[in-house]
Amino acid sequence: MKTWGRFSSRTSRFIVIFGISMGVQSTTGQSAPDAAYRAAHAHYQARRFAEAAEAFAHATASTNATFAAAAWLGRGEALFALGDWEKAGAAYTELLSRYPDSPLAPRALYARGYAAQRTDRLESARADFTAFLDRYPTNALRETCTTALKTVIATQQARVRQAALAAVTAELAAINDALRAERWEEARAAATRFLAAYPDHNQAPELHLLVAASAYRSGDYADAAEAYRKLLDCAPQHAHAAEARERYAECLFKTGKFEAARSLYVARAEASDDPETRARATLAAADCDVALKRWAEAEHAYLSVEVLFDCEALRPVALKRLAALYDAMEQPDKANRTRETLRRRYPDM
Repeated sequence: MKTWGRFSSRTSRFIVIFGISMGVQSTTGQSAPDAAYRAAHAHYQARRFAEAAEAFAHATASTNATFAAAAWLGRGEALFALGDWEKAGAAYTELLSRYPDSPLAPRALYARGYAAQRTDRLESARADFTAFLDRYPTNALRETCTTALKTVIATQQARVRQAALAAVTAELAAINDALRAERWEEARAAATRFLAAYPDHNQAPELHLLVAASAYRSGDYADAAEAYRKLLDCAPQHAHAAEARERYAECLFKTGKFEAARSLYVARAEASDDPETRARATLAAADCDVALKRWAEAEHAYLSVEVLFDCEALRPVALKRLAALYDAMEQPDKANRTRETLRRRYPDM
């Protein structure tokens, strides 16, 4: 504000000197507008800004274009000093519209931009500062205007970021509210919209997991599979990645994508050192082979669980599925022998 005060004072002195050089005589015999101008200047110098603004308004009626333009600028400065940015801006606009070629036009254009900035009309301020730099590339105020324009642009950009952050915060809060109230479908829909708008947000993995779990809960296995896939793509080391891979394969199986599901199960079996994990994945891969009617591959997988893997809990499961496989292959003798083995080894099942 101090910088603007020094600028205003210098401008006022310039206006008076300019006026005297045009031959304005002492108050006696002056026209009313010219007398008003001198009175306005006296008021301004004495920091009686309200009186100065009023007197400058009368002075704008001068038939001398130079003095009229100076009066509009003086009125703008007096109103500016009063903090009446709106009326100050209006005074500068009058100068610019009535006397666009006045040597005071650059000052008025810059001052109008500054007044707009003070009233938080940043787009108007930006337009005036940009116009000033385009029209008056060698003006003494160029450096000051450049700094002001940078400030306005930075403020606008900061507000855009703040608004975006507020919108994101509000949307995440709505999702959490729906979750706390166990409104699963509402939470799923809100999370889906959020991910469409902000796919790279740092909460994206959690939201993909939310969408997947909600879709799985409702039996929408196609959407669940897609959500699990996106989670694994963006966060393969996520804390729930192992569970997500298992559910992803299961959802693929339930939507009839047996080959894709089988590939995941085989990869899971090969990657694990845990016997039970390997056995479960192998059983699931065999189920995919059954769905694809690849009988030999399925038979081999079921037998490997029953014979090779050190997982006693899943051996009866493998025998049961093997018997069902022989039924599907129309081999009743093998089916019966397998069921007999199952009853003998596991009589309580």
